[in-house]
This record gives sequence, structure tokens and C-alpha cells, in this order.
Amino acid sequence: MTKCENPCPFGKFDGCCNFCPDRASCADGCPENPEKCGQAKFDEEAGLQAFQQSQLATLNAIASLTVHKKAIEEQEKAMKAALYDAMMKFGVKKFESDVLNLTLVAPSNSTAIDSAKLKKKYPAIAAECSKPNPKAGYVKITLKDGGANAKG
Repeated sequence: MTKCENPCPFGKFDGCCNFCPDRASCADGCPENPEKCGQAKFDEEAGLQAFQQSQLATLNAIASLTVHKKAIEEQEKAMKAALYDAMMKFGVKKFESDVLNLTLVAPSNSTAIDSAKLKKKYPAIAAECSKPNPKAGYVKITLKDGGANAKG
């Protein structure tokens, strides 16, 4: 936080006028650049305290949402695995409903270039540097009405 040796003329703000939330509408605010005026001093500890106090509700809400998001993602992963197993068991490759579409994506392998080896060798022998890259199967879910794709 940038503290200023000159107090706010209205006693509203304990810092530099340039960082006051009412600066745009304050006729008596300091017009100086805080980096050049010689009166403003940066106080990291005060800035951290002010940030924590002003953002405490937001920080707590984000923490709570993050916990809920992780739990929901774990639940979604388990449900997708169950759908994948059921689709494999019953030989269902595609399922459509009014709410969503399910598409079974079977396990596959792809070949990737090992860049560490490729950097040591000439491009003409890049095939020698390839290695198998197994990919897990998953259920692709597409929401209707322009919803985002979900991949598990």
C-alpha cells in the first residue's frame, strides 16, 4: 500500500490519494504522481493487510468454491467412468437425449516425438526417436443449446 505523509483532506482514506476509491470524484485529491512526489512511501505490510481485509469475503468464497469444485469434479469423474464401463459392456458407441449426447471414445495409442532425442539427431531420422504414447478412453459429453464440451 502506498502511504502518504499528507492525510486525506476528508479523513476518508489512509494512504496515497492516487489509490483512494473516491479519487475520481474528489476535488481536493492530490494531483501528484506518487512515485515522484516525495511524500508517498510504499508499505508492503500495510498493503497486504488492506488487501486481506478488503478481500476476505472473496478469498473465503473462492476457497469454498474450490473445495466444492474439487468434490464435484471427483464425482463427475466417477460418473463418467461408470458411463464408460456401461457403454463398453453394452456396446453403445453413441447415445443421444434431449439434454446431452454421449460418444464413446475407445482407448488408443498415438506416437509422439521424443524431443530430447530429436534435438540430438538429424530431422531425417526423427522416426527413430518416436515412442508409443497410450491414451485412455473416455466419454465425450456435449451439452445441447451451445453448451461447452466436457471431456473426462
